[in-house]
Amino acid sequence: MSFHSWRWRAAGIALAVTLPVYLATMNLTIGFMDRGELAAVAATWGIPHATGYPTLMLLAGALVHLVPLPPVLVLNTFAALLVACGAAALTLVFDDVLAQVAPALEPGRRAGLALLGALFTGFTLTWWQQANGFEVYPLHCLMMPLVVMLGIRWANAAAAGEPGAHQAGFAFALVTGLSFTNHLTTVLLAPALILYALMALGPRRLGSALPRLIPPFALGLVPYVWLPIRSSMHPLFDWGAPRTWRAFLHHVTGADYHSWMFGDPHSFAEQTRYLAWRIPGEAAWISLVPICVGAVALARRSPRLAVLALALVITGLGFAAGYRIPDLDSYLLTAVFGLGICFTIGLLRVSESFGPRAAAVCGVALVLVNAGFHASDCNERGDVLAESFIHDLIGPLPPHALLFTDVWGAGTSAAAYAQNVEQFRRDVTVVNLELTRVSWYLDVLERQEPLLVSRAAGPFQAYRGMLRNVERGMPYRGAGVETARRAFLSALAAGARPNRAVFSTTGLPELGTGEVRVPYRLAWWLRADSSYVTEPPWTYAWRPWHGRLDEETALAIRAYGASRLDRAEYELAHGRKSAVIPLLETAAGFDPHIRPEQVSPLPLDTDRSVLETAAYYRDLDEALRVAAR
Repeated sequence: MSFHSWRWRAAGIALAVTLPVYLATMNLTIGFMDRGELAAVAATWGIPHATGYPTLMLLAGALVHLVPLPPVLVLNTFAALLVACGAAALTLVFDDVLAQVAPALEPGRRAGLALLGALFTGFTLTWWQQANGFEVYPLHCLMMPLVVMLGIRWANAAAAGEPGAHQAGFAFALVTGLSFTNHLTTVLLAPALILYALMALGPRRLGSALPRLIPPFALGLVPYVWLPIRSSMHPLFDWGAPRTWRAFLHHVTGADYHSWMFGDPHSFAEQTRYLAWRIPGEAAWISLVPICVGAVALARRSPRLAVLALALVITGLGFAAGYRIPDLDSYLLTAVFGLGICFTIGLLRVSESFGPRAAAVCGVALVLVNAGFHASDCNERGDVLAESFIHDLIGPLPPHALLFTDVWGAGTSAAAYAQNVEQFRRDVTVVNLELTRVSWYLDVLERQEPLLVSRAAGPFQAYRGMLRNVERGMPYRGAGVETARRAFLSALAAGARPNRAVFSTTGLPELGTGEVRVPYRLAWWLRADSSYVTEPPWTYAWRPWHGRLDEETALAIRAYGASRLDRAEYELAHGRKSAVIPLLETAAGFDPHIRPEQVSPLPLDTDRSVLETAAYYRDLDEALRVAAR
């Protein structure tokens, strides 16, 4: 097909419209959750958390080493480009759908409707958010529509007995395999595509055609070979150490996440509550009308396309409702894709009923409404909170400090990038307490800190041996393993103390016994004596953030205020009353001024964390007024 055709022009326009908007609203540094870790892994050719994402890591790593710009800026720009290319791919999919539903429609008008449908989808909250920073989902935004487009074309060609059906099947299976090497939620497309192919081919023909797809699908999985090869080189980041067959399968199948899926009725209810608010908002509410009209029209004109769109929506929502995680938004991409198909057909009905001009005006207006409705929540341009937090956490620590933390998004993940890419405070050793529950992390810790680990050699070897036995399938004896873990952590802290200061993040329990916890900026200094400790001068990297609040953001903001309040109590306990008011004033300066009535529902009811942060600062403000009297 000519790249000068209407459909390709429309795809180019979708890219040209969305990319500048995505670039203008993307984060210029690292963000919360996995962004810091993934950026650090890409920049160092490492292996990230399951499922490894080899295709994305190889592409991103090559870009980082080829483009002479700060790695995080390169990676975030790459993410924005991928999502914009995904909008272009949506245009092609929607054009194919329209060609089936309205074969007599003139190609230019068909491409115009497809473009409007793609722009509408590209400016939904879920789709737009994927362009804000480097993650695994931007590539999924591109791969997902490509898989669906190629799957539809293969099923149609095979049903019609076209000579090119074999080539279409090869392309479909190959791209599907590649998509799996980026993200396993590609499987959420399977019910829709299987039902579509079943309705097009029938059970017998589909059964005979599927085996021919296996070789190209397997070829698409080849990037997974990179994981054991790279792991055998012991990279800086070697999550899961997938160089053995057992570890490899555990990693690429996402076995660590299975316990979070479909096992908790309470979390299912909480996630459903969130989705009931979120999904209408994806369409800015008003666009639900053309979506519903399009769904009805699709059911009447092309039952198999209607089933495909409905299956995309139901599968996406069902998986999201059953997945017990707070960062749920990206798992709605499949459902949003299905809604985009229905919206496009809804515009077709407007065109048929009121004319092409009315459809164009209606489509453009709804795209603009959708973009305006979500612009504030999708604008991370000024968000430096994750970067600021890690600088304010480890920056003030004494040289060669040891920091224990269970903070991931703004702690371990952010530190991975700040320390290993920006070379900020490389002397500080950050130990993630949750990751000490797996043996591969202990192996990495031993390679990176051999002297530190050697001072806790006995408890370290005993605990790691227990973990390896459990990972080999031996019975898990929780109390014994946890006792060994605490013994190892205490030995690690004790071994560091002769020449290194030991810290933990705010709110963590004591490691071992007899320790005095001293508030020290955003951390606690774990000391063996109770003598007074002076804080060094420090200029916070903190910058106020007025964007969309979620649990990670709220907890980080609260940590700033809590650290100053804890310090005020410490100063008061040591008779230094003059220091209390300035500390309370500093704490109040971190107040994000959250208005409870504007706090929207969040996954797993984590909007409570945002409301608790709002209440925390209200109470702090009241305490400051009382103290000032």
